[in-house]
Amino acid sequence: MALAFACVATAVWAGTVVRAAGHGLDLTDEGFYLLSYRWWNVDRRTFTGAQYVYGPVFALLGHDIAALRVFRLITVVGVHLVFGLAFMRWLRLRRPSAPPSRMWEAAGAAAVVAAGGAMYSWLPLTPGYNDVVLLGALLGLAAVFAMARHAERGARIPAWLPFALGVTVVPVLLAKWAALLLMTLVAVAGVVALSPLGRRAVAGAAGRSLAGIAAGTALLHVTVAPLTAVVPPMVEVNRLLAAHSFSIPVLLDRYWTDSIPMFASAARQYGLLLAAALVAALVRHPVRHAAAGVLGVLGLATAVRHAARDGGLGGGAVNVAAFVAPLLAAMLVALVVAVAARLENTRGRLLLAAPAVLPLGYAFGTSNIPLKVSVLAFAAWMAVLIAVITGLDRTAVAARAVTAAVAVGSLVVVGCVATGGAWRHPYRGVPNALATATAPGVPALASVRLDPEQARRYADLHARVAPYVEPAGRRVMALDKMAGIVLVLDGRSVGEAWYAPEDPARTAAGIAAQCVHGPPWPPDRAPVLVVNRPLRPEDRRLLAPCGLDPYRDYRLLAPARETGGLTVLVPA
Repeated sequence: MALAFACVATAVWAGTVVRAAGHGLDLTDEGFYLLSYRWWNVDRRTFTGAQYVYGPVFALLGHDIAALRVFRLITVVGVHLVFGLAFMRWLRLRRPSAPPSRMWEAAGAAAVVAAGGAMYSWLPLTPGYNDVVLLGALLGLAAVFAMARHAERGARIPAWLPFALGVTVVPVLLAKWAALLLMTLVAVAGVVALSPLGRRAVAGAAGRSLAGIAAGTALLHVTVAPLTAVVPPMVEVNRLLAAHSFSIPVLLDRYWTDSIPMFASAARQYGLLLAAALVAALVRHPVRHAAAGVLGVLGLATAVRHAARDGGLGGGAVNVAAFVAPLLAAMLVALVVAVAARLENTRGRLLLAAPAVLPLGYAFGTSNIPLKVSVLAFAAWMAVLIAVITGLDRTAVAARAVTAAVAVGSLVVVGCVATGGAWRHPYRGVPNALATATAPGVPALASVRLDPEQARRYADLHARVAPYVEPAGRRVMALDKMAGIVLVLDGRSVGEAWYAPEDPARTAAGIAAQCVHGPPWPPDRAPVLVVNRPLRPEDRRLLAPCGLDPYRDYRLLAPARETGGLTVLVPA
């Protein structure tokens, strides 16, 4: 029954994602991802190396946006399945009373895959650097649990497992340098996993992991992009980020300020459920079990009421604060029960700490609220929930019932928010049911349907600007946060693909770096300028390093009503 339920839950959200793949487009973050993938091997100024992972794939798919979204779904399901199976095979050794059938492992792995739908709760449908980091970390943790299984049986560790762990480090760190903390966590878990075999085994595995890192780096350098060309611009951009909007003091202050209200809200709404879990884990007498069961029913009823009333089942960025609370509460229930019931020995607790902490480590280094990002990795927390449920003694009836109900309820929440985030509340877009029109004459958007008014605006814009941007690759400067407009015009950005209005120094530095040796375009192919706001005096300073003046060297192409509501300036 558990296997069937998890498979149905996965089928529901995965089917919705496939249905949504050909609908909608966000001009901001999603536009940035797609633009960087479109020109992955020529425009290297970026803060993330995700373009070197998805750029070649996007090219192989013929720059088909819908196909790239389906590719993302395949990787999400596949990686969560690998992690789930590795975790359950390790857990089998610690649950001697578990049913002997392989269906036991299959049910647990299916639950982990179903929980993976949280990745679609509020992010764009197109894969980004968050995908590279999370999927890489889960693969690394799968290798850790596979090694732990061999070590606890006293068997020799296959050489390919630590080697594979090392290979996963390369794309993860390429996508987000702050993920070094996350992969250090995975490495520590690997040491714990190998500790039964002694120091020589740990040292040997460490050497093979380093060999995997070296091999992955060499493969990237030779087959994808030379690191001598990739790393220097990434270092420069990340240095700018660390000095301004992504400085550690700024991030930590933001994390603290924004996380406390979310924790307080979760405690207030789901406090009764947490209390019920604690009582259920502590009691031993049958009569007290019955009382704990009643408290558990009340706690679950209160949790359901809050989730349904407060938007916890809605999905999408608009509801993210609401559905973080029930998913966080599910993890807290697992921790409360595990601690109160004193589950596992020391090594087992340390290994389970890895998936418990992984979502928080994954969230570090972004400008978003950590808990908002952490729930994307809910599958790791689901693995902990499974370990707690299966680790409880059969006499702990109330604790098992409450924890199992929380696990089932959390999968229902994930299914709802995944379908909501993919279809009803797509990232910064209209509901996909309203995205019914194509944008004629816009090759970049051929595979997606849009809101009819949006499609008309993009078609008008492309038709007007086409004489100035054909053939593909004309430089386009879109101010601000309009990487998607550059994509629509099949153009290339100047400097970074992302122009952040809250960090003008970073935008200015990127444009200046592009022209440090003179403008990289012919005299008759100066950039087209697209703005969604009035021109400002500081825009003159932005273009000055390239020898351009937006007032002197440009003219208005057409009234904004004829160019999709945007101001388009072409070289005079």
